[in-house]
Amino acid sequence: MTDTALAFRKKLEELSALARRGSMRLGISQIQEVLRDTHLTADQMQMVYDYLDQMGIEVTDLDDGDSFSSSGRRPSLEVYLEEVDRYAALPEHVEYMLFERASEGDKDAAHTLIERYLPTACDLAAEYEDRRSKIEPEDLIQEANTGLVMAVAELKKQDSLAAYRAWLLNYVTSFMEKSVKQLEEMMNSDSRVVNRMNQLADTIRELEEELGHKPSIEELSAFLELPSDEIRNLLRVAGNDLAV
Repeated sequence: MTDTALAFRKKLEELSALARRGSMRLGISQIQEVLRDTHLTADQMQMVYDYLDQMGIEVTDLDDGDSFSSSGRRPSLEVYLEEVDRYAALPEHVEYMLFERASEGDKDAAHTLIERYLPTACDLAAEYEDRRSKIEPEDLIQEANTGLVMAVAELKKQDSLAAYRAWLLNYVTSFMEKSVKQLEEMMNSDSRVVNRMNQLADTIRELEEELGHKPSIEELSAFLELPSDEIRNLLRVAGNDLAV
């Protein structure tokens, strides 16, 4: 995945996370703020709005001061899956025509193609959910949908419907593999940091009782057998919670 594609994916994830905090609705000003420094092309902006639409995220004008409460609303994942289930399979000749037109840059065809492949993206996400229970279903679906949107945007000409389907599924599967690996690495890294911070907090309390004073960086480094710089970094992350 290129740096540009990775940065674009992160922006989509940021918008999705923001929408989940606002009952699956985003204001135009919120979208503009998130994308402020991205310098997206018109096609990329259309991809953003297509992505939000496919994720069941409503784009509204929030300038009137309306606030959105999640009370009384069903879980967004449940609602989304019900909406996705409504998409019917296309006749093969229609699907092939959409692939052909989308590969030539037809935005309407691309939009329809993405809609019709949302159930497939959910199926791919479900496979990963069975194998990787640490990652939330919403995050897996988000990654699958992002891969689907980007796959259709980068669609290459193929000589048959089967070839188009294979190309699309390979792209989304590869995207999912890379994305899930990155998510796992982030989770493992976060877990290691939390464990180190907990260990450091226990050590500070233990040494303070034993020595009668707050332990120094050097004393903590010697006790934990960790470099002083790592101790300082952990203390910096913890802020006032682990002051020494």
